[in-house]
Amino acid sequence: MTASSTVEAGSHRWHVLNPTADRYGTDVAGLSPRPRRLDGQTVGLLWNGKPNGDVALRAIGAALESQFEGLRTRFYSGSIPCDRKLLEQAAAECTVVIGCTADCGSCSSWMTHDVIALERAGVPAVVVVSKGFEEDVEASARAFALPDVQRVVVPWVYNNATEEVSIRQSLDALPAIVDRLEGRPHVAGGGGEHVVSPAVIPVSADSPVELFAEFNRYFTERDWGDGYPLLPPTEAAVDRLLDGVADADDVLYTLPPGNGQVTPRKIAVACAMAGATAQEMAVVEAVLRAFNDPQQQVRLRTVLMSTSAHAPFVLVNGPVARELGINGGRACVGPGAQNQVNLRIGRAVTLALKNLGAWYPGVLDMDTIGSVRKNVIVVSENVDESPWTPFHVDAGYGADESTVSLFVTLGETDVGFQGHLDARQLARSISSFDSVQGGYFSGLFGGEKAKESPSGRLLLVAPPHAHALAEGGIGKEQFRDLLFEFGHQPLSRVVEQWRKLHVDGKTFPEWDWVFELSEDEQASRTLPVVRDRDQYVLAVCGSTRGKDLLMPTALPPVTAAVRADWVSRHA
Repeated sequence: MTASSTVEAGSHRWHVLNPTADRYGTDVAGLSPRPRRLDGQTVGLLWNGKPNGDVALRAIGAALESQFEGLRTRFYSGSIPCDRKLLEQAAAECTVVIGCTADCGSCSSWMTHDVIALERAGVPAVVVVSKGFEEDVEASARAFALPDVQRVVVPWVYNNATEEVSIRQSLDALPAIVDRLEGRPHVAGGGGEHVVSPAVIPVSADSPVELFAEFNRYFTERDWGDGYPLLPPTEAAVDRLLDGVADADDVLYTLPPGNGQVTPRKIAVACAMAGATAQEMAVVEAVLRAFNDPQQQVRLRTVLMSTSAHAPFVLVNGPVARELGINGGRACVGPGAQNQVNLRIGRAVTLALKNLGAWYPGVLDMDTIGSVRKNVIVVSENVDESPWTPFHVDAGYGADESTVSLFVTLGETDVGFQGHLDARQLARSISSFDSVQGGYFSGLFGGEKAKESPSGRLLLVAPPHAHALAEGGIGKEQFRDLLFEFGHQPLSRVVEQWRKLHVDGKTFPEWDWVFELSEDEQASRTLPVVRDRDQYVLAVCGSTRGKDLLMPTALPPVTAAVRADWVSRHA
């Protein structure tokens, strides 16, 4: 039996449904017509702000100008993704464009997006890709519906290389870049070779145990699972989950980062694989819908593809949390029988992100090291032990409405200490656990629009601490003020990770003064770790002991209502 074959012999059989999207992206486009020669052409050099990409592009431009008669170059400094007006300017001023660099998860995909935007505008383009990010570009090309997007691969990641290495490998790639622009497109190994699996997959074996193993082998080899044994999404299992759902094959929305089309049937397949119930499927659907939020769509896609350990985190509020038994009390984050509903919902979301959003490691999830938080965490808020209004009420929903709130976390810190003196000192103690992560000095990811969705903090406050603060006259709003006031760090620490971007001209001009101070001045002054107090988000979770959980977040939360008609099914 080969690794890819389906067992045909055997008296035990299943017909399982394919968990992947039936379609990715929108209408497929083709490449723009290429010039036969680059002589006399205007070549755009499109930089997305990643280190050494500008060095590479300028070296490429100088070499082209010396090689082709009458060729001119124009340099464009953008962000991730590049602003639409900048792309329109490049399309209007240039006859061909070279984009650089694709050397991390989000920047590779967004550079592919920007190159495709130029191709759709009639401008031939090519993207320079660092080795190890080819699959990312190919999957992004499928997601943005131009599978033949042209790429040239260089051996070293620009961000890791010296300027000398960056220039050398770029000049070595010059002949291939010219080929892609002069009408000799590269097609071998491109995104157009994506293999589509059958919609219904027959699996058979000689015993029930072997059948279960064979099904899991087939799915695991294709990375359709999460590494743990899956339950089979048989037609009968999926139909049970869809009972009462009209139009099971209607397209609801697309799911980032791969823009796979989402239908109720495909959500049910993910839920069947995770063992989730029909009512739990309603929460899964709301979380997937939150990923499609129009205000945060670009940022959500960016963080899912990042080489950093960004991970979704879901807070459930309202009656559905109690009805389904979603744990928000003791040990609500982690394994155990007390979290079986939390785990099933989170697992179904993870499987949907992988198979509908193409969130596969090494394809569109380009995380360098990773995190266990990518097994999506789902908790409820412990409203029974909270002195404060629930989070979803603060977000504008009624207490009797069921919601999910989607966060993207970058890590976690256990906030634990032995007692406190008073409420204000307790607030100061909690704030002392905050660290420098994220930042508000650069628009590299999103340009000026990055200011509209800044990074922040999610603080899960244990009930004993929430009550101690409330009894000391500190409500949620005052607590945010104190966290912001106390959450300052030496200026030198806050800006340290942004020094290279400042040299590259990728920090906001209003912060130039910070980098111009002497080392002593930077060490003696402080800045807050987030832009303003509204970036602190509070929810009460846990029980019994005053220990909290602090998580940096990459963008503001997205809250979505749970569909009541889906929750009521089989209730």
